[in-house]
Amino acid sequence: MDEIDEIDEISPQELKHGLQKIRRRRWFFWILIMIYLPAMLMALQSSQPNQAVGIVFVVWVLLLIVAVTLLALVRCPQCGSCFHMNGFMFRPVRKCFHCKLHLTADKK
Repeated sequence: MDEIDEIDEISPQELKHGLQKIRRRRWFFWILIMIYLPAMLMALQSSQPNQAVGIVFVVWVLLLIVAVTLLALVRCPQCGSCFHMNGFMFRPVRKCFHCKLHLTADKK
């Protein structure tokens, strides 16, 4: 049997689990982006704003690197390719670049 045929034949449970994993990583990524400004405003209001801003920024950048890496490397449950990657290009879109599986395909 061809390898591609085996990838296409996945159970609804495997599809659901794979898409939930992608959605969880996307939520982590977007929440992390939204947290940046409130975290910086809180750091600016601290007793030592220069030090606090530096710490918040470094922690936020490290978490962002982790979030982007996790999101970029997550595999599509249908085709097995990286869901958000097309070559070296990372774009957090709602469809797989390779097989066009939608992020909410398990909910339809």
